[in-house]
Amino acid sequence: MRVSFAALTDVGCVRRNNEDAFLVADLASAARCQAPPDDCAGAADTEGGGLLVAVADGMGGALAGEVAASMAIEALRKCADQLKADSDSADMAQAVDDAIREANSAIYEASQKDSRLRGMGTTLTVAFLRDKRVGFYQVGDSRGFVVRNGAMRQMTKDHSLIGRLIDDKVISPADAERMEGGKNIILQALGAEASVHVDYSEASLGDGDLILLCTDGLHGCVKQAELDELVGNADDCEVLCKKLVEAARQAGGPDNISVVGVAVESGGAEDVPNDPLGKAGRALRRWLKRD
Repeated sequence: MRVSFAALTDVGCVRRNNEDAFLVADLASAARCQAPPDDCAGAADTEGGGLLVAVADGMGGALAGEVAASMAIEALRKCADQLKADSDSADMAQAVDDAIREANSAIYEASQKDSRLRGMGTTLTVAFLRDKRVGFYQVGDSRGFVVRNGAMRQMTKDHSLIGRLIDDKVISPADAERMEGGKNIILQALGAEASVHVDYSEASLGDGDLILLCTDGLHGCVKQAELDELVGNADDCEVLCKKLVEAARQAGGPDNISVVGVAVESGGAEDVPNDPLGKAGRALRRWLKRD
């Protein structure tokens, strides 16, 4: 598939430091893009090896969150450097999962050895595009979407108290948007414990599809209706990322904001379902491994 991509991170309107991080790695070349700098844009061919993209939202005292997010992104960058374009897709997918688990161990061990880093952790949402498909890896409450025919479909589950209440049908997504408290209670983060579960989902991709990753600095303060409108009218990844970050800033920008967008320009699968998760065999949610 031929794709275009863009990534952007912003400190927001309240925080002094940016503890978010992102990665865009074209496996067919040495091209790597990660913050800093705060933005990047380009194009890639996923048939040449694949495209690995990610966002991370660090947490912890002082600069510990920034350290955790950077460690997670660096682990993925090293994974991208080691993957070979002619490798089996299943092996490559497993290698990404292994890298996430290794990052979890490294972050946890660092937090145990250095009191200044005690309690640090990070969310991590990853998308790996190859062979007309995308696989999402999830830890925490950053989000991954597939946008198809102008409609956003969340492909990841929030590992948060609010996400659990929605899954258990105690509240609806609309109720969650109206809630004032509890949105920052994370049930799982990379590096918070010695081991971690990595949630996984995948879908086929068609021409015109858009993959969108974002931290809660965006989805936590911009209403879903506004996101739907902005994304539904998008025709350029770089412009979209700027508009989404600006929307979060206009909503007060209480947290750091990071967005990565990847648009399928050509070479996608034919006859993809309207809902990326709506047809048996087209997509699934599962654990790659169970500890």
